[in-house]
Amino acid sequence: MAEGPDPVVADLEQEVTCGICHDRYQEPKLLPCCHYYCKQCILTLSSRYRPNQPFPCPDCREPTLLPNNNPDRLPTAFFINRMKALHSRMEKAHGKLETTCEMCSGGKATAFCRQCVNFICEDCVKSHKRLRVFAGHAISTLDELKQGGVKELTFESPPPPKCEDHEELKKIFCFDCNKLICRDCIVIEHAGHNYEFVKKAAPATRKKLTEHLSPLKNLLPDLSTAVNQVKGTKQKIQAQKELTERQVNAKFQELHDILDRCKVRVLRESSALADSKMEKLTVQEKGLDLSLATAQSLIDFVERTLENASDEELITMQEQVVSRIDAEVVKRGKEAANPDPVEKYDFGVEVFVCEDLKKLCENNVIVYDGKVDPTKCTVEGDGAKNAEIDKPTCFSINTHQPQQFSSNTKVTLKSLVDESSQQLQAVPVRGGVYSVEYTPRVRGRHHLLISVDDQPIPGSPFSVFVKIPPTKLDKPVRVIRGIKNPQYMAFNSSEELIVTDWNCGILVFDKKGKQIRSISKSKHEFGLISGVAVDKEDNIYVCDSQKNCVYKLNKRGDLLKRFGTIGSGPKELKYPRGIAVAGDQVFVCDQKNHRVQVLTTELEPVKQIGSKGTGNEHFNYPQDVAVDNEQMMYVTDYYNHRVQVLTMDGRFIRSIGKKGSGQGDLFYLRGVCVTGFVYVVDYDNKHVSVFTKDGQFVTSFGNGHIISPFGVAVDSDGFVYVRSKESVVIF
Repeated sequence: MAEGPDPVVADLEQEVTCGICHDRYQEPKLLPCCHYYCKQCILTLSSRYRPNQPFPCPDCREPTLLPNNNPDRLPTAFFINRMKALHSRMEKAHGKLETTCEMCSGGKATAFCRQCVNFICEDCVKSHKRLRVFAGHAISTLDELKQGGVKELTFESPPPPKCEDHEELKKIFCFDCNKLICRDCIVIEHAGHNYEFVKKAAPATRKKLTEHLSPLKNLLPDLSTAVNQVKGTKQKIQAQKELTERQVNAKFQELHDILDRCKVRVLRESSALADSKMEKLTVQEKGLDLSLATAQSLIDFVERTLENASDEELITMQEQVVSRIDAEVVKRGKEAANPDPVEKYDFGVEVFVCEDLKKLCENNVIVYDGKVDPTKCTVEGDGAKNAEIDKPTCFSINTHQPQQFSSNTKVTLKSLVDESSQQLQAVPVRGGVYSVEYTPRVRGRHHLLISVDDQPIPGSPFSVFVKIPPTKLDKPVRVIRGIKNPQYMAFNSSEELIVTDWNCGILVFDKKGKQIRSISKSKHEFGLISGVAVDKEDNIYVCDSQKNCVYKLNKRGDLLKRFGTIGSGPKELKYPRGIAVAGDQVFVCDQKNHRVQVLTTELEPVKQIGSKGTGNEHFNYPQDVAVDNEQMMYVTDYYNHRVQVLTMDGRFIRSIGKKGSGQGDLFYLRGVCVTGFVYVVDYDNKHVSVFTKDGQFVTSFGNGHIISPFGVAVDSDGFVYVRSKESVVIF
């Protein structure tokens, strides 16, 4: 009788086979989720996705981002290579591979030396017994290997690797750098770091991994229970489906031909409802099965690692494994804490009796689940798009279904900005349409997740802009500090804040106020740069008041164009300050020439607007310029204590403000910004005045919160940024 496959060899065969290519591992690499595949298989898998886009692990579907699209940056699955070597020896021991002596010229191997880790022939066996150099070596025959299995073929852990720089053994682990180092490394590159000998650190690492496994192991019973509950519910639904079919068949048997069409339809809808529930439960079951398998796989991996890994290997990978275990405990713990099936098995069929039996059978038989299906609802009304802070606003929910909201139907609105959640009341308006009112408490761009019975409505989350009236801009919400001498500000298309700094150059901040890059003053030999503007391609335009010119830079800060020298001619400037870009034109406040220079975006001169004076279309040291979405130009006229509003070709429309220090009065003006309102920086009165576009005073804010205010800018969420001394204050 032929012998069956050896189970030890079969287990090792599975261990050294890649789950993607189903071949022996070639350069196995370890993913962050602790699953491993061939290097080429990982590269092939990631190539199906866009660069720098995560791809799912084939085993657990955990997203994985390949560093720089280079699998060489992933850690090597060292134990797989050792398992491959062990598997090869097991195949030789079981006669599956031709076994020749690995110590001499190639006689047939009959034994295995555990100290030499070699298969040897009879002559070498005799040499081992005769020569002192081989004294104490343990030799096993091939038959003994078959009986002893893997334990007879295991060998001691490899010695520590050598340092590439110092040719010393890496016997020390640096906790600060998370890497193995040698003694010389301590003195040179790792002085003052926290380190320990591997032999001393490894036991604590093993203990730590074992402790982290305990909560994950504790989740297995709950996950198994959840899977069984889902399977049980599926069986009950199947039984209920069969019972419903029998009831329907019995009922419609009496109605003969007139009811046949209705019977087919009802059975189809009933089956579809059950199948829909079964499909959802199947998805839940698969997810739970995957969670259970993933948790078990991670446990198996860590236990195999604890058993097979050397101290150096173990301590090197401990941070990754601990992080993975902790993530799994959090993720799977949520699933284990809520084991209830996503569907119930209580559904049925109702037949309405009326005189017109034919019409009844064709139109009035409904297979229902007893509640509104949120996936068929829609949200209507402006309240799901625009709102005002602290002001009630409404939207409507249309169910498009004959079912109505029950008294315990939950309508939930959750803001994905501040994670706040509100239970709202749905007030019936007409058949299937409900009005919902809510009051936003946080300003800015929101994403509102609207749910009915905890299931999101299609189209949710909805992008809602929550605005704030200027009259509520009383106190700062944030301050960006550490800027030496800020001047003017602008936003690019990515909502990054660009600030000119007389001392440092150009600084760029993200929405949270963190500096993300800069263009140093020395890079282009800036003098005193002040005004800044950005075009639709994110090119940056800045005025240099000291060198009397305008620079055009790309978004990386490379110089594209330069315009102007000192003077009063068409291509000359005197102390330029504010700047704005509108379409293909650039507007520059040519301060000491008392005019606005108009250029193309390629910095070619087009015309000059204005001259020195106090009348309309005259300026006295203009400071800043802004253009609104109606193509109207707003210029702060410093010594005339006003904002002049002109058309793009320089025709006077109106004047905003008058000299003074009272409410609505202006004194020495600096920056200007226009959205739905006109924001004007009043330098001497130390605040920002707000006007409507037709010149009506609305409010002022900033007193006591800003020092020497200068530039002003408003982002897409309605937050107002004002230059203060060594900072930018946000209202």
